[in-house]
Amino acid sequence: MSASETVRNELTAMLAAVGLDPGLGESAFGKSFEALDLDSLARVELASRIKSRYGVDIEEEITPESTPADVERLLDARLSAAA
Repeated sequence: MSASETVRNELTAMLAAVGLDPGLGESAFGKSFEALDLDSLARVELASRIKSRYGVDIEEEITPESTPADVERLLDARLSAAA
């Protein structure tokens, strides 16, 4: 499994933990947090989980208009820059 696959799998698990319906699958990655009914508390919790797991603070970048795919790209970029 590649590093980006690992990030995707872990992000998917984190999203489910903060309230995303796991039945949405890959289609959820293209929808905004607002469209996915993930409120500010869910976004803060997601950012907290990401910071705990990866040591990357992206709380300010996760907006209602952001998508999980945006978060994945941002996380990949931050992890690549740190490597």
